[in-house]
Amino acid sequence: MTDDILLLPLDILVHIFRKLNTSDLRNVMLTCKTLRDVIKNDSRIWRSFCRNSVVFRDREGNRWYNILTWYNRCRISRNWQNGCYKSKELIRHYTNYMPWLKFYNSEVMLLTIGSELVCHQTDNKGVPICNKRLWKIDVPKVLRQDVRTNDISRFVLKNNLLVCGNRDGCVAVYRLNNILKRPKLECHIKDCHDDGLAEVSDVEVIDSRDQLSIVSGSSSSSNLLICTLRTGDDARPVQNSNQNVMYIPLQDCIGTKCLSLNKMADRLAIGLKGNSQPVLLDVNNAKMLLTAKDTMNHRRSVRDIQWHDENTVVYVTHSGFLQLMDMRTHQGVYKARDPFQSTLYCVKTDGENAILVGSAEYSRCVLFDARNSRNHVQMYFTQRNSSPVYSLDFDSTKLITAVDRGVAVLNFNVDSTSQPCRDYSSHVFQ
Repeated sequence: MTDDILLLPLDILVHIFRKLNTSDLRNVMLTCKTLRDVIKNDSRIWRSFCRNSVVFRDREGNRWYNILTWYNRCRISRNWQNGCYKSKELIRHYTNYMPWLKFYNSEVMLLTIGSELVCHQTDNKGVPICNKRLWKIDVPKVLRQDVRTNDISRFVLKNNLLVCGNRDGCVAVYRLNNILKRPKLECHIKDCHDDGLAEVSDVEVIDSRDQLSIVSGSSSSSNLLICTLRTGDDARPVQNSNQNVMYIPLQDCIGTKCLSLNKMADRLAIGLKGNSQPVLLDVNNAKMLLTAKDTMNHRRSVRDIQWHDENTVVYVTHSGFLQLMDMRTHQGVYKARDPFQSTLYCVKTDGENAILVGSAEYSRCVLFDARNSRNHVQMYFTQRNSSPVYSLDFDSTKLITAVDRGVAVLNFNVDSTSQPCRDYSSHVFQ
């Protein structure tokens, strides 16, 4: 036996420290440098804490998450839960837009501003550098005789393809071999729905070896468009009267609000306008696997949808609900509501337990834990605008939000002792 704890074997020390809570571990770390280094660097101590916390995982396996120690993962997770972050406004403009963004692998940020799509690279801390652009594209436009704009509604980036759905009723397809270089226009699909009278609300891409299929949906049309293109052709316009265009009628809805394809690229989840539940399409034979006849309601809609895992989708509704649905049984496995009962515009999940939604007021985002449907984890007022959060994306350390007149980033990789916490975990509308 020894009276000096520093002389104990490392395994014994780790076994002792695993019995302590986080506040006790902090006090031990303050006693001496040796114990501080042992506690910070031994992953066995912190893995048990991660099991019970909302630890953000990066679905695309970016560079930042892989180099974080388990101690830092727990520290950053605690900052997410306590609302401890440093905010920074990245972009400010004076025209109202409905932007869409993607934080690609924590290396670049893709952002729509009207009919333009811009790309900003990140610095050595992973924060987008917005005072200069890597590249910019301006999608082809078709002039209409109504009040619609030529803005990009949504875009998707998959398999070196960048597909943009436009409010003028068209879709632009780009080939993107290097994310750091300007993409090349592959084709321009005109008049996707109702001879161009309906805007494109969302797009998806199905890329196989011998053919490329573009899926388009409109909130004003109950038909889903699937346009099959041959790869390797020069950029050209494609009319909706061509033989390679197929329309799939969707029942029990007014139109399509959002689309999401699973990893196996064989099932398409469709969020409907005029229905509070999504439906499921088998893309191989163009048949509906799940329908939503019993939940049809013209006052409701699914605003955003994403695959949580291979069998479960997460989606948000106009009535302010966040839900997870098992697409094998069409049964809900999780349901929560916005703390202020506001409309929810967008949703992102890390594929594990963390789910972030963007609400319709005060540039507010809400963090939920998929294991707890009774209470939200935290709320973040990301900007000073009273705008909805139209789009959001995140990695393990940062949250980026796009509102009507700007883009902001919240960095949670900060020292909680020097940064004030904004705790709204107990705020609920009564």
